[in-house]
Amino acid sequence: MVLAASAAIAIAAPAGAAAAGSPSPDPGMPYQATVAYRVVGIDIATAKFSVLTVARVSGATVLFYALTDAEPGANGWLQTFKEHLGTPYRPGQAAEIGLIDATGQKFYMPLENGGTCLCGIPADLQTPARGTDPVVGYAVMPALPSSLTHVSVQVGANVIIPDVPIARTLPMGGSGAHPVPLGSWPVLPRAADIAAADPAVVTLDLAENVADKQAASSVDASSTTVALNADVLFEFAKSDLTAQAGAVLTRVAADIDKNASGPVSITGYTDAVGTDADNVVLSEQRAQAVLAALQPLVKNPAVTFTTAGKGEQDPVADNATNEGRALNRRVSISYATKGAK
Repeated sequence: MVLAASAAIAIAAPAGAAAAGSPSPDPGMPYQATVAYRVVGIDIATAKFSVLTVARVSGATVLFYALTDAEPGANGWLQTFKEHLGTPYRPGQAAEIGLIDATGQKFYMPLENGGTCLCGIPADLQTPARGTDPVVGYAVMPALPSSLTHVSVQVGANVIIPDVPIARTLPMGGSGAHPVPLGSWPVLPRAADIAAADPAVVTLDLAENVADKQAASSVDASSTTVALNADVLFEFAKSDLTAQAGAVLTRVAADIDKNASGPVSITGYTDAVGTDADNVVLSEQRAQAVLAALQPLVKNPAVTFTTAGKGEQDPVADNATNEGRALNRRVSISYATKGAK
């Protein structure tokens, strides 16, 4: 269940949304997916993140990606990476980036060696001569199971790109100094540094990871809860679904058809901005909007739905920060799973 196996804070990004007309760093390796999303930092800006390839190397897995500032001059993507609290990285080095193995229920973060992340560091990804030019970064992750053919990529704390194929060879291309422009590839860490990194330190069990108070979703033997990021589904303070919402809800519907038993509850939540009464109304409207779009997609006639709006109740993060408020804006979908006792 890809959607429920989220180790990130929220869910959703269009899979296979290749950047039409964009150059490839190598003719045989086009973009796997591209997504634009809001980056919450000192300011709120928009970044474009493109998966170039996820490839196996000796003893590890490498993710190559391209970053572009979607708002020239705003340096939005310079804020994409933040310290991942609770991890072994030095401040400013840990990337909010990882690989999700939904089948094996594992979340893989970048390897680290002596507190140093084996990944592109923010200071290396400075704005090129033209702020809209994409630059290439990397993250070296633990080796994935040999049986795994696809993996989900999580980036920026609130975006998941599902079903990215895993290549067995690295792409061809020249190597460049930092920042590496599109058309070249970063120089990876030495094999000895990769071998010295302990994969167990950066491999999280999803059941444990989603139990964190900031988790977006959870799966156990009896139930499933998927928390959808409201910033993906709606414009700020609005209840009309965005163009992105359709693809997200289609995947949720497929999972409900496959796994749900009994009623499905849809609950809207907001941040603490505005009055309690207005937030309750907005959260109810958002839950109803999700129901209206989701119900026709679910083919199992035995599945029923309930909706509720709880406004700013049950926050999962601190409403005193921009990032925390973004996490609290969500729509939660919960249901019992088939075969549960």
